[in-house]
Formats: sequence, structure tokens, C-alpha cells
Amino acid sequence: MQDRAIENLQTILKRRNLNTNTERITTDQLTEADLYMIGDILVIFSTKSKGIIDKDVNKFVNYAETQGHKTGLIIVSMTEPSENVLYVLKRLTKDRVQYFWIHELQFDWTTHRYHIPHYIWDENARTKFPLYAEIYDKLNIRKPEEELPYIDSNEYNVKIIGAIPGDIILVLRPSDTSGVVPYWRYCVPDVNVA
Repeated sequence: MQDRAIENLQTILKRRNLNTNTERITTDQLTEADLYMIGDILVIFSTKSKGIIDKDVNKFVNYAETQGHKTGLIIVSMTEPSENVLYVLKRLTKDRVQYFWIHELQFDWTTHRYHIPHYIWDENARTKFPLYAEIYDKLNIRKPEEELPYIDSNEYNVKIIGAIPGDIILVLRPSDTSGVVPYWRYCVPDVNVA
């Protein structure tokens, strides 16, 4: 399972135009964890069968900080997170800490026919989609945090593009009548408390 997860993480990071060279890291500081560097991103696989708790998340983040990993941390767990762990993780998304349940990484969901493409709405996306840039400009959005609907930072499609709270996300939804319809969302740590 871990090998497949690493392959899919490499694919995700390659789509972000990041380095995907992978090496295993050994340390005595973290038990019940396998560590890898994929490019500049530290990836920690928790091997605890009962899942991680908030103290584990804090331990992983502290390890990353003490080792000087500032470009990102991906935590992969064998189980889905509890509400407490998810709350802690959502607070850390601004610091480029991402969480995946290992089953989310067993298949490249972006190749599924029902996948809805998401993009960080920046200058690259505006150049790639000039028609959507015109539409966005006509919407005359001045305060996206107040004018756009929210999207959760822990949503799978948001995680795979590397968005963090404060980013504007372009969502390209299929339509039977229009082909593709663009929607914009404002990324927040948690849509339930935003």
C-alpha cells in the first residue's frame, strides 16, 4: 500500500511541477512511522494500526520543524482521522501540512471519469484559461473571502493541487447543456467554522 501511495504522491507533486526524487529517511526520533523525502516535501507514513491522534500530528510537525523542513509536510495514516485530528490538521493547512488517508492514495482519482478538475486561480491559470479570466473579471470580485462560496482545505481535490487557505480555486464542472461551467471558491481551513 505504501509503494502505491508514494507513486500517487509523486504523480500529484509532478502535476504541481515539483521535484519528485524520492529517498527514504531513517530516524530514531519517530517510532511507528516511515519517512520519505519526495523532492523538498517530507512525507510521514504513520504505521499505527489504530490511527493517529493529535499528539502524533504535533510530534510530526515538531520533527519537521526541527529538521528544517519548511516547504511542506504530508502525513499519511492507515485510518481516517478522528474529528479532533482533523481539527488540528485543518489549522495547519496554512503551514503546508496535508493529510491523506492511505486509501485515498491507492488510485489516481484525477483519471476517473467523474473527476472534477480544480485549479489554483493564479496568473498561470488565468493564462491557461483566458475565457474564464474574462468571466472572472466581469464578476468584479473585490473581496473573494466575502463574495465567493467557501471550499474546505481538506477536500481531496484541494489537497492534490496544493491549495492553502486564502487561495481562490477554479472548479470546472461538467454541464449537459454548456459543456464545462467555471465556478470559483475561496479556500478556508474549515468550511464548518469559517
